[in-house]
Amino acid sequence: FNWYRGYQLGGRSLTWGRQSLRRSEADFEANKKDGHGVDWPIRYVDVAPWYDYVEEFIGISGQAEGMASMPDGKFTPPMALNCVEKHLKGVIEEKFPGRVLTNGRTANLTVKKEGRGLCQSRSQCDRGCSWGGYFSTQSSTLPAAKKTGRLTVMTDTRVVNINYDPASKRASGVNVINEKTRDTKSYTARTVFLCASTFNSIQLLQQSSSEQ
Repeated sequence: FNWYRGYQLGGRSLTWGRQSLRRSEADFEANKKDGHGVDWPIRYVDVAPWYDYVEEFIGISGQAEGMASMPDGKFTPPMALNCVEKHLKGVIEEKFPGRVLTNGRTANLTVKKEGRGLCQSRSQCDRGCSWGGYFSTQSSTLPAAKKTGRLTVMTDTRVVNINYDPASKRASGVNVINEKTRDTKSYTARTVFLCASTFNSIQLLQQSSSEQ
């Protein structure tokens, strides 16, 4: 199994699978009910408004099904099922009442959105999408941030650890290294968002351990 870590501008948003499912109420309650692990400090109702916000911002296509195990979201029209999928859906619903075959809830646009074009259904998403048919930072969040006039983009610059302020008990900034010059520098911030995908986010947290 090869796990690729991308250090390009845009990071994992250029290479992700785009399937975007919500965790259900059962997911947030599972640890407490089965007695294993640590109970979540939040529940589905706490994050549902944020799911709404993100889905509407990035554009998630899908079909509402009313299933508690897979909560519905703020969807654009679903990608069409092909003839084989339609047949399979009918057979499943006939032979297994209550079971559902539904469209993938994917961050591929089925309607135009704020300067982004529609998904062209080319099945070449791994090459990138020059018209923004799927969500990536290049097509969505970076242009939105640029409009504020308060965006600074630094390439060839990698975060090596997060600084922690013991007085405020909060992250206070990051230390970075320039990949070309090997120069190091620190940046402070009121809020630090760690968006380095699963592997690198955990690695950065481990590299940022302190006495606290």
